[in-house]
Amino acid sequence: MKILLSVPSGAHARTLLLPLKKFFEQDAEVEQVICISPGAPYRSQLFPAYGEKFELVENPKTQTEHDSLIKRIQPNIIVTTTSGLDPNDPAILQAGKNNGIPTLAFIESWDNVWKMQRLAQNAKAFGGERQVIAGHFIVWNTMMRDHLTRIWPELASGRVSIIGAPRLDYFFQTSKIPSRQALFEKIGLPAEASAKAGPHPLIHFSTTELYPFEYIIKTVSKAVQSGAISRQPHFYASVHPGGNMKNHEGLKKYGAIVRYSFGRHPESPIRDFLYNPSEEELYTLVALFKHSNLLINHSSTTAVESMLADVPIINVKYGRPWDFWRWPKSPVCQDFQEHYDDLVNEGATAVVTSERELVQATQRYLEHPELDRDARQKTLKKMITTVDGTASEKVFQCIKEHAQ
Repeated sequence: MKILLSVPSGAHARTLLLPLKKFFEQDAEVEQVICISPGAPYRSQLFPAYGEKFELVENPKTQTEHDSLIKRIQPNIIVTTTSGLDPNDPAILQAGKNNGIPTLAFIESWDNVWKMQRLAQNAKAFGGERQVIAGHFIVWNTMMRDHLTRIWPELASGRVSIIGAPRLDYFFQTSKIPSRQALFEKIGLPAEASAKAGPHPLIHFSTTELYPFEYIIKTVSKAVQSGAISRQPHFYASVHPGGNMKNHEGLKKYGAIVRYSFGRHPESPIRDFLYNPSEEELYTLVALFKHSNLLINHSSTTAVESMLADVPIINVKYGRPWDFWRWPKSPVCQDFQEHYDDLVNEGATAVVTSERELVQATQRYLEHPELDRDARQKTLKKMITTVDGTASEKVFQCIKEHAQ
């Protein structure tokens, strides 16, 4: 069996290639995994952990060249992680259709169906970039499936499998997750302050490029100084690997450690692989979620990861003071009106709408991390479906089934 997998970036490698790697390697029926990727010319730098079973092929330039590549390789199935959100994928899926090869798209993230809908609407209204609908889809949850079938009713006849997110299986490999002390040493905090129940809890601020963030950490810092927050927390601010560090340097004046999310490699020969985490880096990221005492963010998927770690979450649903123009039009507000409602509508997080509520929620969760635990577990099951660390294996078996 030959499996052709589109890997347009390091982030997409994290989505499927890396979590499924051991299954590809161990299954005798899988003869070869052909990874079509702009990173193929830099295999030794970008894919050092992949052995002889993995062939790297650079993306062709034209549809005709894609068709020729598929005819030459003759894979049993073509797998992508988008149906057009990444511009490399439509031609790959179309080549599969042109050559009678089964196609399967794993939807990378729980919010991506909304992006697919906007792309489809733009293509219809303005002649924008196209999507090619795969023969089968794998999604995280029932909301994604139902949304997909509203956009494309032809998918309703058994063409969508609900499994979950392979990249989240790392949370269940407890023996490989660094200790809290090891994490603190890694991020530059004193090891002696690493006791989770000790006097210095760790607040993880998950920043975004969608809206300024400094006003949030400023509010929490002032509350610590005034005693409204009685603990003396450490502040850690993570920056999206594709973000601009200059936008977040100001957080350091509040005593925060500010760094890119683990897995960013600025020495990458191509931009699409600036974020290209290894397994070790993914386990370090898991450790950050597990060993934090609280996550504060706007509307990030990091809330799902904190639920997996059983760590309380605060979602900030208000803008900077006097920002009456930018905040209502921000993508953060749009998130709360669209996909993010699925995550917060059962009380799994504290959705705060003022500085006072932010301070109160921070104090409450630091003193009582068990609050909202049942709602977190219920929402987690709703969001990722598979909550026992077996999503990777289930996705792999689904790929094999459709390849055969």
